[in-house]
Amino acid sequence: MEEFVFLKPRKMKHPQNGMTLEYLEKQSAIAALLVSADGKKGYFVEQFRPGINGNSIEVIAGLIDEGEIDMDALYREVSEEGGYNKEDYNIIYTEKKPLAISPGYTEEKLSLYILKLKDGAKQKSLHLDEGEELEGRWLDFDEVLEKSNDFKTFYLVKIYELLNLKNR
Repeated sequence: MEEFVFLKPRKMKHPQNGMTLEYLEKQSAIAALLVSADGKKGYFVEQFRPGINGNSIEVIAGLIDEGEIDMDALYREVSEEGGYNKEDYNIIYTEKKPLAISPGYTEEKLSLYILKLKDGAKQKSLHLDEGEELEGRWLDFDEVLEKSNDFKTFYLVKIYELLNLKNR
């Protein structure tokens, strides 16, 4: 089998029954819903995803590099994929702990954030990783819930909606 870059298949013995379990070793990641200053739209990226063999509309997300902490990955990814620096937004929600993506099949955990742009924040140019192709755009939350099938996107939009209900 050809060598993988991001996924490493592993096996372990179940601690109670000795059954062989298979899983993927994969680095953890961040995901961030970037909300407009007026709170009415979110910034989403569309890109090809092999798991669905098609394009996906998602929140900004990216892997946490070796030796990097999740907050540094957050600032880097929002700058790379969104064109906004940490001075351009406030963090209005942070998940209490990184969440397991699919604990039966991967070690990956996801640190989740909701960011709100400050008034007057201006988008800068994107700095995408080599080979990364994505298009970002501002969408209404209802529209993205209709178009996206990405779990982290649904989760963060729903958390944002709950925060708005709570603050009314």
